[in-house]
Amino acid sequence: MSAPVKARSGHILLEPKRDYRDLLRVYPEIHKRVVEMNRPFVREADPLLPEVLLDENLRDLKGNRKPVGYNRQDPFGLRLIFPLADERRVEMYFAKPSRCQEVVQITEHVSQMLRRRGIRHSVEYDRLPLGPPRSPPTPVGVGIVGGFPRT
Repeated sequence: MSAPVKARSGHILLEPKRDYRDLLRVYPEIHKRVVEMNRPFVREADPLLPEVLLDENLRDLKGNRKPVGYNRQDPFGLRLIFPLADERRVEMYFAKPSRCQEVVQITEHVSQMLRRRGIRHSVEYDRLPLGPPRSPPTPVGVGIVGGFPRT
């Protein structure tokens, strides 16, 4: 089956006999790609630098533990999640709040990286029950007079 043009989530599921340690050599490149895709959404005063997050994730992978991923609270940013769903199988997914090409592009890119390294896996799209797409956050103060909404 070919990849869709747009998706809200792109899932990579490693074959059951694989574990988190298998991602150790390829994870720095995945992390770098996610950080680059999020650059337009990063706040200047973000206290958790991408390098610190990378170090934490690599430490978890070395210990064969589920890493944190890249789950920033940016409303339009790309997230990399390692869910708790199935302990017998390593899964990671990329998600955005609305259907977009970026999710498909990074999922396919990471899938190619894993194939080149001989890490067998499967790819699925839009497996999350995310509900309707979110609208952008309303700027503070818009439509509010004296602390109450305008009528």
